[in-house]
Amino acid sequence: MKVRCDINGLDCPHCALELSKLLAKEDAISSADINFPMKSLVMEVADDADEEQILELAQKVADNFEDGIEIDLRD
Repeated sequence: MKVRCDINGLDCPHCALELSKLLAKEDAISSADINFPMKSLVMEVADDADEEQILELAQKVADNFEDGIEIDLRD
């Protein structure tokens, strides 16, 4: 399933690309695509995955990558 999020606090498109690569390395995340201009993050995860746990994992990866990045589930 796809988990769609808003992502804020990234400084540049290169940082977005690097963060998406780090997210995709996580076992629970099959792929991660960050659209820098739209400030969106779409992650492909297992159909039975818990969205809140995926969000927490993504936020943890982002926190270790750069300060000030906020990831929130899209309404």
